[in-house]
Amino acid sequence: MAVTSQVRQSAGLGETIIDDWQAAGLLKPSAIKPVIFTAEQQLIIKTLGQLKEKDQSALKGAIRVILGWA
Repeated sequence: MAVTSQVRQSAGLGETIIDDWQAAGLLKPSAIKPVIFTAEQQLIIKTLGQLKEKDQSALKGAIRVILGWA
């Protein structure tokens, strides 16, 4: 899913604000957009960080909403 530093005041459907963005290794407050895509491994330049458990759980909840499982 897409990660952006373009954080809006109110999150849209499936959008998740990353609460612990600094611990995740991100440079700015960030949000995860409800855009699911796949990328070939060779196109990935580097890993910026990793979400902490609380943000991982929020992301899983957003995915359930996007897919209509919630």
